[in-house]
Amino acid sequence: MISSSESVEIARTPADVFGYVADLRNEPNWHADIAAVPVDTPAVPEVGRAVHVKFKPFMGRTDGTFTALEADDGSRIVYRADFAGLQPLITYSVERAGAGARFTRAVAMQPHGVARLMTPMMKLMVPRRNRVFVQNLKRTLEA
Repeated sequence: MISSSESVEIARTPADVFGYVADLRNEPNWHADIAAVPVDTPAVPEVGRAVHVKFKPFMGRTDGTFTALEADDGSRIVYRADFAGLQPLITYSVERAGAGARFTRAVAMQPHGVARLMTPMMKLMVPRRNRVFVQNLKRTLEA
C-alpha cells in the first residue's frame, strides 16, 4: 500500500479553499502533474461522474479520469483517479485553522500487476509529489 497525507494552512477562508479545489478546472494551476481539464467540467463535483483529464506523460500515458466518490459540501471530496493502470483514492479535506483554512490532500493506492514492481519507487515519489502539490495550492491561493 502506498499512502501519503499532506496538509497546509492557507490564508483564505475554508469556503474559498474548498470552492477552488472542488472545481477540477483549477487543478492544472496547482497540481503539477495534470496538464488539462475540459472547460465544460462542472464547477462542483457530481458523485459518480467521471471527468476526463490530461496528465503530463507518465508511463507513456496522458489520459485519465477523476471520478467523485463522495462530495461533502464545503469540507471533503473523495476521488478515484484512473491513469496508467493506477487507481489511487485521493481525498481533499478543508477545515478552519485560525483565521484561515487547513487543506489536506491524502492519497492511497495499491498497485497491481506490473505496476507492483514500481511500489518502492512510488512509496518515495508519492509523498514528495503530494507535498509539492499542497505547497503549490498555498502559493496559488495566497498570491
